[in-house]
Order: sequence, then structure tokens, then C-alpha cells
Amino acid sequence: MHECICIFVISLRFMEYTINDCFTGAVHGIMRHRDDCLRKRMPGYLAFLTFLLIVSAWFSSRLYLDSAAEMFSEQTVETDSFRRMSLTEEALSELLEIVTADGMTPGTVLTALYPFYPDGYRSLSSAVDASGLGLLRKSFLDRNRDGYQSVSDALTAIWDDIRCFPAEGGSFYFENTWMYERSYGGIRGHEGTDIIPPDNLAGIYPVVSMTDGIVEKIGWLEKGGYRIGIRGVNGGYFYYAHLDSYARDFEVGDEVYAGEQLGMMGDSGYGEEGTRGQFDVHLHIGIYIRTKNVEELSINPYWVLRYSQGLQGG
Repeated sequence: MHECICIFVISLRFMEYTINDCFTGAVHGIMRHRDDCLRKRMPGYLAFLTFLLIVSAWFSSRLYLDSAAEMFSEQTVETDSFRRMSLTEEALSELLEIVTADGMTPGTVLTALYPFYPDGYRSLSSAVDASGLGLLRKSFLDRNRDGYQSVSDALTAIWDDIRCFPAEGGSFYFENTWMYERSYGGIRGHEGTDIIPPDNLAGIYPVVSMTDGIVEKIGWLEKGGYRIGIRGVNGGYFYYAHLDSYARDFEVGDEVYAGEQLGMMGDSGYGEEGTRGQFDVHLHIGIYIRTKNVEELSINPYWVLRYSQGLQGG
């Protein structure tokens, strides 16, 4: 950084002397040899100005990347803005296009661009090709390897195992209800997304795994009813709640595959085992990651579900 500052200061001084010289020469040239002065000096002035612009751009880009690299840290993934995992419609469309056309994983793309959109991805068009993202990745790794890897691990766990939408057999509705108030068992935020079927009928609509993975939890929870939790290949935990029934006798440690049926959508929960009918039929989806300080940190599933629909052309 010291050498960058020295170059920048020297360039400014050189520009000052040269512009003064140019001005003096121009005045004299107007009075005596205007055409000859301009013809001889103009190429040199243009060359210098071009050099100055290149040096300034290089210096500015280094400062910008240094600042951007500081956005990566082990604490980044625990912030509210990261957990909201926000995208715009435009960013989602571009992400699907990049993944489909270039074969890059969503985690790779979103990690490289995270410092530019820490409060939500608005557009990915500024650096969507593989070479541009590769340069960004290398630059950030050189500046802040530990922080970059922490964010990369989290985004990979959230996004890269997704293969399909978790419900079949109808046209489903869901909206972004992240941290909306819930009251059963005390006031709390809604740490998930509810998928609503076209008909309020339990035991009709299959629930399938969005990922390959291993069954980590199975059985009844007071709030979640009959649920199943799948640990994805890259470390994300995918939680399916309020099932009416299971597709088979799952046990902890069983291997499952993306698209495999886990059970049927239902309305179980909010009471002792077997309680049903306390709310309309729906599938609650939760996504959780492990961080340095938190064993089970919830992440907003809404845009991940939208992404899963896009993979299937929905």
C-alpha cells in the first residue's frame, strides 16, 4: 500500500509540473509557434494523461478490493442481513442463468459477489463470467483467506446441494415470511417458509428431499409435529415439518437422495404427539447452518425455494 501511495503522489506532482509547462508553452505557442507547439507536444500530453488514468484506476481498484475483502469474516454469517439471504427477481434470474449456462455453483457465485451486496443481491451482471469471478475469488483469498472461506462454506451449505422443489402434485403457494411473528409457545420469529397446497387436505401431497444427504433427526416435535431433518452433503441442515406421515421407516443415519419422497404434507404439531388440525395443511421448510459460535443457525429459505423452482423450470 505504501508504494501505491508513493506512485499516486509522484504522478500528481508530475501532472502538476507538466500541466504548468503545457500552459506556458501553449501561451507562447499562440504568440509565436502555436501550430508547431501543439503538433509536437500534444502526443506527449495525451500519452501522459492516459498513463495517469491507468495508474489512478489501478490504485482505486486496489483500495476498493481491500475494503471489499474486509466484508468477509467468521461473524458475517451470523448477522441478520446475511441470514435474510435476500435476492431480487433480477438477481435470481441471473443466478439461474449463470448456473445453467456456465456450470458454476450458486455458492461460488454468491460468495465472490457478497461484498458488493451485503444487504441483499440486487444484480449479478457486473461479473458473471467464470474468469471474472475467478479473479475476484483469488483477490479476496489473497487478502482475507479465513474470512472468505467462512462465508464460502456457509453459502455452499445453503445453496449448492439444492436439486429440486420439496413438494409435488400441485401448484403451491409460498411467500417470504421470514421472522414474522408467531405466538404458539411464546412470541417468536418465524424461522422458515411455509408451502401451502392448492387444497387444505392432509396426506395428499408428497414431500420430497431437496438434497442428497443423511437423516439426522426424525420423529415428533411439539411445534414441528412429525418432522425429518436431512444433513446435506455440504453441511446444511434441511428441516421438513408438519408431515402427515412418513414415506418409510426412516432411521437416523439413513441415506436419502434429492427427489426421494420423505412423507406426505399434513397439519401435525402444536401439541402432544399425534396432534393435528391446529392450523391449515402446509409444509414448513427450515434451513440451518453451523458456525463458529452457533450449532444451529437459521437461514431464510424463501429465495432458496424460489431457486429450486427455477431449476425445475417453475
